[in-house]
Amino acid sequence: MATEDQPKLSRYTALSREFTPNAPINRLTLFRGRLPQIFQISSAISQPGQHVALYGDRGVGKTSLANLLTALIETGGGDQPRSTVKVNCTTQDGFRTIWTKVFREMGVEAPKEWDERAPDPDDIRWTLQRLPKPRILVLDEFDRVDDDETLSMTADVIKSLSDHQVTTKVVIVGVADSIDQLIGEHESIQRCLEEVNMPRMTSDEIHEIIDGGLSAVKMKASPGARVRLTKLSAGLPHYAHLLTLHAGQRVVMDDRSTVETRDVEVAMNMAAEKHSLVREYQTAIQSARKDTLYSRVLAACALAETNRLGYFTPGAVRKPMSRIMGKPYDIPAFAPHLDAFTSVDRGSPLQKEGPERRYTYRFRNPLLQQFAIITAMANGEIPEDYQAELFSA
Repeated sequence: MATEDQPKLSRYTALSREFTPNAPINRLTLFRGRLPQIFQISSAISQPGQHVALYGDRGVGKTSLANLLTALIETGGGDQPRSTVKVNCTTQDGFRTIWTKVFREMGVEAPKEWDERAPDPDDIRWTLQRLPKPRILVLDEFDRVDDDETLSMTADVIKSLSDHQVTTKVVIVGVADSIDQLIGEHESIQRCLEEVNMPRMTSDEIHEIIDGGLSAVKMKASPGARVRLTKLSAGLPHYAHLLTLHAGQRVVMDDRSTVETRDVEVAMNMAAEKHSLVREYQTAIQSARKDTLYSRVLAACALAETNRLGYFTPGAVRKPMSRIMGKPYDIPAFAPHLDAFTSVDRGSPLQKEGPERRYTYRFRNPLLQQFAIITAMANGEIPEDYQAELFSA
C-alpha cells in the first residue's frame, strides 16, 4: 500500500467502527438517544421490588440498550454496583435451560439437587438472594419462548424476587406490542414489572447517530443528505447506521469530508443489492411476468399511513399506489396482491388482522418495510416528484 493511501484507509476503517449496522451496539461511546427509556429503566432498577420488561418492534435497538445497561443506568446500589448478565432465549428453551444459562454466565454453580429435579421459581429466588453482589439479569429475545409453563414460572420468579425485595433485578427483552404479548397475562406481577415500550427513534435521535458518527471521523452531512438519511431510516437505527456508513465510505474514497445527496443515492443502491433481506424481498415479489406489480404494491404498502401499532388499511395503500403508478389506482386493482403477501409462498411479509372486508395489514418485519421503499427508489419505481415530496424537510 502506498504511503499516501494510509490516511484514507484509516478514515475508512474508522467509519466502520462508528457505524455498525450488522451488530447491536456494545460500546457506550456509540450509543445515541433513548433518554426516556434509560431514565425509566434506571428508575425501576433503583426501586426495591421493581423489575423491567423492555419490548417493541424488531430492529428498534432493544438489544443495544440491554447490552449497555450497566454503563447507562444509575444503579442506586451505593457501594454495591450491579453488573449485567445477558442470555439469549431460543424457541427450544424452557424454564430450566434459561436459568441454567443465567447461572453459567454468572459463574455460579447450581445446587446439586437440581441434577435430580428441575428448579422451581422459589429455588431461583433463594439462589439469587444469596449472591455476594446484586446483578441485572437480562433475558433477551424472550418472545421466542413459546412454552406457557415457562412464561408462568418466569412470572412467578419475578413476583418472588419482588416479594422478598431481592436486590438482583430481571430485565425481560423481546419483540411485542404489549407486555401481555411478551410474558402472558399474569396480573400478579403487574405491580412489580415496569413496562418500557421501545418505539422507533425520533428524528432527533436519528440525527444523533448520523451527526455523532460522522463528527467522530471529522465528517458531516449536507442538509439535503441529512434529511434523506433520516427519512430513509424511518426511526430504525439499523438503516441510519447502514446508509450513513455506505455514503460515508464513498466520501472517503473521493477524498471529501461532506456527505451529499448523491452519496445517499449510492448508499441506497448498495443496500438494495447487498442487504441480507434481498432474498426475503425477492420471495415476496417474485413473478414469472415482467410487468408484475408486486414490487410497487409492496412499496405502496410500506408508504401507507398506519396506526400506532403499524397497521394499515387497503384504503391507505390507494394514495401511494396511485402516486407510484402516475394514475388513479383503486383497491380492487391491488387487493389480490395484499392477500398474496400474507401467503407462505411469498414468505408472508404481511400479517392480516380483523374481520372479512375490514382487514388491516402490517409488515411482519419492520426492516423489510423500509427495505421495500429503498429498493423501489433504487430501481426507479418511485417517480422523482413523489421522492421529492417524501424527502421534503
